[in-house]
Amino acid sequence: MTRANLDAMGSAMGRYAPFTRVRPGWILLLAVLAYALVATVQWRETAHALREERLARAAAEPAAPAPGEARSVAVVEAGLWFPIPGARLPSEDDHLPGATRAYRAGVAEGFSFWPDSSGVPIVHGTPVIAVGDAEVVRVDSGYFELSPAEWEVLLAAVGDGASDTDLDRLRGRQVWLRLDDGRIVRYGHLASVRSGLAVGQRVSRGRVIGTVGNSGTPDGVAGRATNARLHFEVRDGDAYFGEGLAPDEVRLAATLLFTGP
Repeated sequence: MTRANLDAMGSAMGRYAPFTRVRPGWILLLAVLAYALVATVQWRETAHALREERLARAAAEPAAPAPGEARSVAVVEAGLWFPIPGARLPSEDDHLPGATRAYRAGVAEGFSFWPDSSGVPIVHGTPVIAVGDAEVVRVDSGYFELSPAEWEVLLAAVGDGASDTDLDRLRGRQVWLRLDDGRIVRYGHLASVRSGLAVGQRVSRGRVIGTVGNSGTPDGVAGRATNARLHFEVRDGDAYFGEGLAPDEVRLAATLLFTGP
C-alpha cells in the first residue's frame, strides 16, 4: 500500500472517529428512551380508547328506571343540600323531627339547626339556601312579631295542642318552597327574607333565600337577637319527613335525604 493510500485511510478514519468512540452504555440509554417513547404513545392511545368507550356506555344508560322498576341508590338523584351550607344533622335528639314538644302537647315536625349541635357557626343573620331547585310558594316578607301579651295568649291557647294557624305563628317568619318532585320544604324562625323573593318565582339549589333568626320565639317577641336557629321541615302531602320514626331511624333516613354541600 502506498503512502498516499495510508494517508487517505487515516483521514477517513479521523472523520468517523466520534462514532467509533460511542460507548455501549449510551447505546443502551438511547434504546431505553426509544422504548419509553413508543410505550407512552401506545398508553395514550389505549387510555383515549377506554375513555371513549366509557362515555359511549354512559350515554347509552337510561337516565331513570322504567315505570314500576325499583330505584337503586346509584340511580336516585343525590338528594337535598343542607339549608345552612356546611351543616350536619343535629346531634341532639330533641332537635330532630318527631321530638316531643310538651308545651303544646305535640311533636316537632322538622329539624332544628342550632349552633351547638349542627357543626357550623349559626348566628342571627346566617344565610340559608334553597335545598333544591324549586318554586317559591310562600314568603312572609310582611311578617310582624306578636306583642308580648299576644304571645302569652298564644302559649296558653296551645297548652293542650296547636292548630295549623297556631303552628304558623310559632314558626315565625317563613319561606316555603315546592321542590321539583312535589315535596314542600319549610323554613321557619327566619330573621329576614331575601329581597325580591316572591311567590311563583323559581330558585336554584344553593340560592340564598333568607337568613337565620328567632322570629316566633320568646327572644324574637322580646326583640332580642339571641338563640337564633333554623326550623326546617320536609313535607310530602300531609306527612312530614321523620314522622313516626325513632331518633336513630330519623338519622338513618336522613343520610339519604341530605347529601351536601
